[in-house]
Amino acid sequence: MTNTQEKKSSSRRSFLSAAASGLTLTFLIPDFTRIDEALGASGTQVNAWLNVAIDETITLTVGSSEMGQGSFTGLAQVVAEELMVDFSRVRTVQGSPSMTSPVPVGASINTVGSGVIRGNFWKMRDAGAIAREMLVKAAMNQRADQVRTNFTVANGVVTHTPTRSTLSYGSLAAAAALLPPPATAPLVPDNEFRIIGKTVPRQDIPSKVDGSAKYGLDVQVPGMVYAVVKHCPTFGGTMSTKPSTPSGMLAVVPLSVFAGTGRGTEVTGAVNAIAVVGPNTWDVWQASRRLTVRWNLPANAASLNDAEFLRQANALAVSAPAYVPGGANPPGTLYTVEGAAAATDSALSSSAKIVDATYFLPYVSHACMEVLNCTVSYSPAVKCEIWAPTQSAKSVLQLAMAMTGLLENQIVVHTMYLGGGLGRKAEVDFVSQAIQVSIAVGKPVKLMWPREEDFARDQYRPMGLVHAKAGLDSSGNITGWSYRNISPSILGQRGAVLGPKGDSQGSEASNALPYNFGSRNVEWVSHPSPIPVGFWRSVGASINTFAVECFMDELAAAANQDPYQFRRTKLTDPRWIAVLDAAAQLGNWTSPLPAGRTRGIAIGAAFNSIVAQVVEISNVTTTSITINRVSLAIDPYIHVNPGQIEAQMQGGIVHGLNAALYGKQTFVNGAAQAKNFNRSRMIRLNEMPQIAVQIVANPTLSDRTRVIGGAGELGVPTFAPALANAYFKKTGKRQRSLPFFPNATMGEL
Repeated sequence: MTNTQEKKSSSRRSFLSAAASGLTLTFLIPDFTRIDEALGASGTQVNAWLNVAIDETITLTVGSSEMGQGSFTGLAQVVAEELMVDFSRVRTVQGSPSMTSPVPVGASINTVGSGVIRGNFWKMRDAGAIAREMLVKAAMNQRADQVRTNFTVANGVVTHTPTRSTLSYGSLAAAAALLPPPATAPLVPDNEFRIIGKTVPRQDIPSKVDGSAKYGLDVQVPGMVYAVVKHCPTFGGTMSTKPSTPSGMLAVVPLSVFAGTGRGTEVTGAVNAIAVVGPNTWDVWQASRRLTVRWNLPANAASLNDAEFLRQANALAVSAPAYVPGGANPPGTLYTVEGAAAATDSALSSSAKIVDATYFLPYVSHACMEVLNCTVSYSPAVKCEIWAPTQSAKSVLQLAMAMTGLLENQIVVHTMYLGGGLGRKAEVDFVSQAIQVSIAVGKPVKLMWPREEDFARDQYRPMGLVHAKAGLDSSGNITGWSYRNISPSILGQRGAVLGPKGDSQGSEASNALPYNFGSRNVEWVSHPSPIPVGFWRSVGASINTFAVECFMDELAAAANQDPYQFRRTKLTDPRWIAVLDAAAQLGNWTSPLPAGRTRGIAIGAAFNSIVAQVVEISNVTTTSITINRVSLAIDPYIHVNPGQIEAQMQGGIVHGLNAALYGKQTFVNGAAQAKNFNRSRMIRLNEMPQIAVQIVANPTLSDRTRVIGGAGELGVPTFAPALANAYFKKTGKRQRSLPFFPNATMGEL
């Protein structure tokens, strides 16, 4: 069913009540994929429910995925606040996907775009408040007193103040379930928050510490066999001849690209991989490594290499055909995102000084610690049960229905904990492979990708080349700003028809910037490379913030001004200025530096949050940099769990640090060259910098019409430019391409 159909058949809020078990409240929260959000689509579905049971337990079923970001805990905090109960009383459980409209309790949504808390904050507050008022109404009926001000609520107990009698939520739940829910309910005022804005323990941590948490790789099913995937090493290649089944193995299953799962070179129906199936993971893995498979390589394999990609990008930086409304607009098309080139060129021509720079970022792997895996048990015409570490459970359900022909009620999807997602596990290509194998062998199958497949057949963070040109007047003011990003289209590879501004993932964090640029022109050009690309932790913002903030530093140097003050005088948004000031103060920008150290600064925004970082470095050599301290300030408008945000910033900084220093994937004749961590360096524990995080204070009174920011991806984008700007201070050299150390390895690993 399409989003449009769902919207027509679902009301603004839908409720289900079941008096036997207590008050069960079903409510609507957005059903957005990141593609929908990028294209400006909208839709709603019922995908979580709140149950207040007669035994006093409170359960929140959440359809999104828990992949270490702590979203379940944050949502439970919001609900507990409005229910006026201790946080410890709200238990969260994983929901399941559904195609029904309106969607019943616990249906899954995509966990992408730092969006679980920011997309659901007000809906969760409404749900908690409505449930609270229904319980109070039940108490009013029991006490035969319809004056609401005669009743107070504290710790899940409703008190009738005239008689001082009390009724617990559990004792009221059955009666409340029979009441019609109100359309709205008063929310707890910001100045009375007890839980929102406070650090509370994450609910998922204990099970992850004691080992009881179940990830995808932990799944065990009776009668299960094991499968390991082996892809054609060259993107676009297909199987030539099916190999014989190795001794001791059960089968070799050809794997084709199912409709909707292919990206870039991977076209529907192409047999681009095989799965070796056997009795245990180790033997199957070794058999797959020994197995020789003959592949048909694509005719364009020789052109699928880094030198050609860079040549194409450089050519498109100079000249590219403009977008034509209603036209074909193939890769290589120029899209004007903001401003006009003619006006900016005119402003530049009269500038006292011109600064011109080109920045380059490579493809980068996701490198999740948990490799792609999926367990499937298929019974022909009866049932298909799936256990997947997925960010998109509903997509898994849709895929299974399409592949098996089964009805929705014949398919069960279990969303497992994710050992890292980073956008890669929002895809379902690996799920389609597991379904194919289970169908072929007639047994439950756990399918996994070895680490080498995970690196070599990824859907990478796109490469990007950015050409920036700006003018300065004699006072150091920016007179004109010309910016062109050339990168492959994530949305285009997913079948989206791009509008006049192109792929928002390509221009993300480069347009609508609150800098006084004078005349500005921002463009994006779709790079024609067919290497599969996908969502990554901050995606376009990781490319554009690097280029924008490095270029701002170059302009500051050309104007002979302090980089912090230069930015500050050009900013027009008070929130950005406050975040920049907070980071500068936290990072001791104006204080003397320890001997041998330098600092760099950068600011940017993504997912409605503003972040600035100050990076302090020392000991720069041709093969290493010591990163001593990182100071980060973030304004997400509203924060639910500050400790959780701090943890996300720390993790994002590490992610950004690894990408900036070492991260890249290269290609020779269509084959990825970095196939494991030995060729994809990560920092070691003793290289971890000191990190300080400051959350800019919440508003005195929150406004639900104002956008809330995300946190999961925000530690990444501003790290690399702050590092590069500190590097310039130290060496006098501009680092305009990433990574800093492209040849670094993990030594003997």
